[in-house]
Amino acid sequence: MITVLCGRVAAGKTALAETLHRETGAAVLSCDDLMLTVFDGCLGGAHDRTAMKCLTYLFSLAVQLDGLGVDAVVDYGFWLRAERDAARAYFTRAGVPHRLVLVESDETVRLTRLSRRNEALRDAPGRVYRIEGELLDRMDAKFEPPGPDEPLERFDNTPERKL
Repeated sequence: MITVLCGRVAAGKTALAETLHRETGAAVLSCDDLMLTVFDGCLGGAHDRTAMKCLTYLFSLAVQLDGLGVDAVVDYGFWLRAERDAARAYFTRAGVPHRLVLVESDETVRLTRLSRRNEALRDAPGRVYRIEGELLDRMDAKFEPPGPDEPLERFDNTPERKL
């Protein structure tokens, strides 16, 4: 089974991916980790195009893992409906069982989580994604909430509201 995670920044996608890894042994395929490992600097205007190429690679890897009987979790925001539709179409064409999971959390919890993460990354060695202020506003504005017609599961990652 391929689990495709979507949601806004700091909703808890990576935490859920890590939980699924611990509980089921699913391989975690993170676009952020791949890009931070491969590229030495900020990609600027090429970031989105490069992220899509990385996702193509991760999708292919997920299909290979499925063929070996290994579940995988694709950890990426999938903020746009078109990205979510493309992910579903890819895995459907490949004949691989998959599900899309929207990870949500209370706004106060999300922003507190992000603030803690940014603080922890302030003195981190190497490249990291610190997201705050105007950048966060721009990223949040890009997120297209799933419509009622989109086939997905919802996961509330607010600690006091665990499913």
